[in-house]
Amino acid sequence: MKRILAVMLVLMLLMAGCSIGNDTADTSEEAANPLGGQPLEFYYSNGAGGWSTQLVLQPDGSFTGHYEDRDLEATGEENPNGTLYYCDFSGSFAAPGEVNEYQWTMVLEYLQTEQEAGVIHYEDGVACVSTGPVGLEHAGEVWLYLPGTETDTLPEEFLAWTTSAFSGEIPDQLPFYGLYSPGDESGFVGYPQQEQG
Repeated sequence: MKRILAVMLVLMLLMAGCSIGNDTADTSEEAANPLGGQPLEFYYSNGAGGWSTQLVLQPDGSFTGHYEDRDLEATGEENPNGTLYYCDFSGSFAAPGEVNEYQWTMVLEYLQTEQEAGVIHYEDGVACVSTGPVGLEHAGEVWLYLPGTETDTLPEEFLAWTTSAFSGEIPDQLPFYGLYSPGDESGFVGYPQQEQG
């Protein structure tokens, strides 16, 4: 009887150990997600003019976005108030893969637009022209940079698009999240969505 109780006790301890180990693994996996526990809001723009692409990235890799560019000088008989180029889109990135502590890579799983590109309609004297998702039109793999990334390791094309987000000279470390599409050579600046005010 004592032997049976001893064996049962050992089995219970082993099962408890496995359970604790699994909980630890799950926690590590959650901690390893560089997207954190809240949406990140990214912007792609040159800091001047009336165009930008906004992308809201969820912790699970899914995203929605909107591109908009207003050209007040592109007028005509039906659009005396100019032209608006726009695109609403959504998609998803696969789970991030770690390059190093601050740099991750994500593969685009799918990307779809709500409107077919090239369709024109008129609203309030404005020609509204649907386009592709500017900044992600040639995306396949994108690179995610976390705050603290050494800026001297970043691609020149990324820095060229994001320098307007720096106040003054480029710091040694990135003060925000970055998203870079090598296929588009586009650089997005990102912040946790709840911090937008």
